[in-house]
Amino acid sequence: MSIPLEDPPLPLDFLEERLEALLEAALSSRRTCSGPVHQLARCCRADQEQILAWVEMLARTNPELAFQFAQHAPDATQWLDMTGMRQWLGVAFDRYDQEGLHAALRVVKDPQSFAQQRAPEPGSLFLATIVHCLEKVLTGLGGRPLKIEIGEQIYTDTETLFLPSRLARFPDLRQNERLYRCVAAGLWAQTRYGTFFPELSQRLSAFPDPERAGALYYTLENHRLAALLRRRFPGLGRDIGALTRTPPWPASWQEASRALEEASATPETSWRWLEWGHAASEWPETPWHQGVLMMQRVDCAMQQRLQKQRHLFRRMVGKMLDKHPARITMPGLSDPSLLTFEPKPDGLTFDFNLDGQPLTPPESLEHLVRDIVQDLGQIPPEYLEAAGPGGYDLDADSSNTELEVWQGVYHEEGAFLYDEWDCHRQDYRKGWCVLRELPVTPSDEPFVQETLTRYAGLVRHIRRSFEMLRGGEQRLKKQDRGDEVDWDALVEALVEARSGGEMSNRLFQRIERQQRDVATLILVDMSGSTKGWVNDAIRASVVLLSTALEVLQDRYAIYGFSGMTRKRCEFMRIKPFTDAYSVDVERRIANIRPMEYTRMGVFIRHAIHLLETVEARIRLLIILSDGKPEDYDGYRGEYSLEDTRKALIEARQRDIHPFCITIDQEAQAYLPRLYGPSRFVVLPSVDLLPLKISEIYRKITT
Repeated sequence: MSIPLEDPPLPLDFLEERLEALLEAALSSRRTCSGPVHQLARCCRADQEQILAWVEMLARTNPELAFQFAQHAPDATQWLDMTGMRQWLGVAFDRYDQEGLHAALRVVKDPQSFAQQRAPEPGSLFLATIVHCLEKVLTGLGGRPLKIEIGEQIYTDTETLFLPSRLARFPDLRQNERLYRCVAAGLWAQTRYGTFFPELSQRLSAFPDPERAGALYYTLENHRLAALLRRRFPGLGRDIGALTRTPPWPASWQEASRALEEASATPETSWRWLEWGHAASEWPETPWHQGVLMMQRVDCAMQQRLQKQRHLFRRMVGKMLDKHPARITMPGLSDPSLLTFEPKPDGLTFDFNLDGQPLTPPESLEHLVRDIVQDLGQIPPEYLEAAGPGGYDLDADSSNTELEVWQGVYHEEGAFLYDEWDCHRQDYRKGWCVLRELPVTPSDEPFVQETLTRYAGLVRHIRRSFEMLRGGEQRLKKQDRGDEVDWDALVEALVEARSGGEMSNRLFQRIERQQRDVATLILVDMSGSTKGWVNDAIRASVVLLSTALEVLQDRYAIYGFSGMTRKRCEFMRIKPFTDAYSVDVERRIANIRPMEYTRMGVFIRHAIHLLETVEARIRLLIILSDGKPEDYDGYRGEYSLEDTRKALIEARQRDIHPFCITIDQEAQAYLPRLYGPSRFVVLPSVDLLPLKISEIYRKITT
């Protein structure tokens, strides 16, 4: 029997010709391919073909990066298998995207260091494989939503938790996963239970060595928080005790240890022991898993967040009071005692009272109050003071400020940064897309009223048919308790008893009120291809769908999307979840206009972010579009489709149900790949869009 042989290595002249073609832009009169060719010739055929494919991919990104990779990749095969090579290349790409060419070249030129850091150990667990699970765990613990990113050190800036890219402290994957959870929970607790109070940085600066004092305070706080977690989350506490192995404290610090473990301990307890012991000759040791205090980064994140919180709080309170009947007799909220907050037992949620009367705030305001209290411990009195004699300044959030960000030299301050999936790399480009929410300027065009008049018959049909869906009553029979006797069940039970069987106790019927619990975000394509009749049909569809949603009383938001290149992705606010349908919303709908391009993935990811802030049993993402995702900078074809598909997978992983409605007649070729076989509708004519939109919504929600 003959044994098949491996394919022979590629000929030297073929390798030279191929590399010269790929690296043409990187070569000059002083550079040749001779070095890379001879090194590559030593590799086996499979490695040669894979390395050539990677060189081709890199050459599309940067010729110099491709040249250096070709130089060092053959040597890298001594220390890395193909999986390791792919990870090494991925790190180089990330460095290039985030820090530029020189940072990427440092990675490419030193594969041996990467191999040493990556050395496989039993049970090695990479953060990327469990990051979404960890984020859900933190969300379940409570407090403000936190992001998780890879960091060279373990720390938090109060908005993001930075964790190591890999853990291998135990030979078992499950143990390393639990350890990741313990480390993340420790950082979460710092943001949740007051470690970073507003005056911390200022008070630390009074010490002769603020950095050293900060390190001791951080150790004391983590000891307090570990005890707190053990009390409040016993299962997590057992893992912390079993997996982290905190070193014993010196004898002189035993009293401090006991005080910090008391249920009454607070950050002030840690501070008092810092003042007592900062000059001591020996300190408690800080375990590796507790991380380090990055005070400068904490200050920066908190300063920006507190400024935004104060402004947003005043704006949202002003809107809420404007809709309140008492506003007629109270033109301004000059007396802070008129609006009060009474904390509930959890310490983060509140009962709202206006002039002594209970007040039901919007959900978004409840979340904002929770965040402010988490940072400051209270709602400061100045937050409740009116902005001058006219009350709250609802227009302080000037759209000029948002629009000015795009003017002149580009910068990313205040924008959202999102990853983008690169199907060629088979990895995300980290923080690649820059998205900013912008307002849609209201228009005086009477488009909404004209649409309601034009489709008056359809509007009446929508109202009649959708009223039937709006929360009804259901009669549940054969219940063990209820409002009335279920006579059919009683007869059956008596027959069963007289036949010698056991008589059932389920003899009642109960009336149960059915409530809809649906939150829908409508994404409206505002790309340049929607000019003319398409734009009119899309606007009319939004009007009619809003009519249906108002009848159903479902919570919903409307946003438009467009942009040009990854650095200018614009998410247009038409109706946020926090806004009621109003004349202003109608005027914004009237001004939905064609703009530029459609970089779909980033807009879906931002829609996911917004939907995750809404508590609902069913969360829908409805996309109204007229064609394929496409952008000016090469975001098209396979690349754009795969990024969009990945974003939709991310939505489904978060229990968000995407659905696409399009008029693109070529969509049948690619939409099943993106949404699945039954999560989209292709309409044969743009004229049908307004007529079908409400019926489509009814079908996907019932």
